[in-house]
Amino acid sequence: MELDISWEEDSVAEDEQNKIAKLLRTGIQKALLEGGGQDDAEIGLVLTNDESIHLLNKTYRGIDSPTDVLSFALREKGEGEPEIYFSPQSDKDKKERVEYSLEEIIDEEDQDLDEYEADNFEEYEEDDDDLSYCDTTLGDIVISVERARSQAIAYGHSFAREIVYLAVHGTLHLLGYDHGSEEDSSVMRRLEEQVMDQLSLLR
Repeated sequence: MELDISWEEDSVAEDEQNKIAKLLRTGIQKALLEGGGQDDAEIGLVLTNDESIHLLNKTYRGIDSPTDVLSFALREKGEGEPEIYFSPQSDKDKKERVEYSLEEIIDEEDQDLDEYEADNFEEYEEDDDDLSYCDTTLGDIVISVERARSQAIAYGHSFAREIVYLAVHGTLHLLGYDHGSEEDSSVMRRLEEQVMDQLSLLR
């Protein structure tokens, strides 16, 4: 697995970042294994703040509020548009690796979205002659550090547990799991808990 972690939120000390990064790598690797993903999968993980994830949520989902985690799956289902997933719990409260980044989205907020997607996702369109890039690149996960911290307090467990859980949740979304129905939600939750149990990050 190739995991590129980008810390864009600066409230976490460097030594704590390193400790959490190890847990994130292990958690995402185990989520890939439990979810039937590829060992050589490539994933980008961006740890940002409420302001940035708010903008992403507004731009791509039309929801004008921050959320805890977003997953941008590059294995496209629609016409040139990445599949975007989110955590269900985030709606109760109300990416520096692929060719677009949070900074580009913020700088281009007023740019026409269709033009933006054409410029930034063009290289991910499937080519019958070479599908190897799409085969290994799952996509990107964006997590709000601020939201993870507040949810950890609300749920009564550690910040590390919450942020790793959100990364596991986002990874399963990249693999195609969803929670649109009770049955799907049950399957996804079971996989999440299996991974968290293996990491000994219990509630």
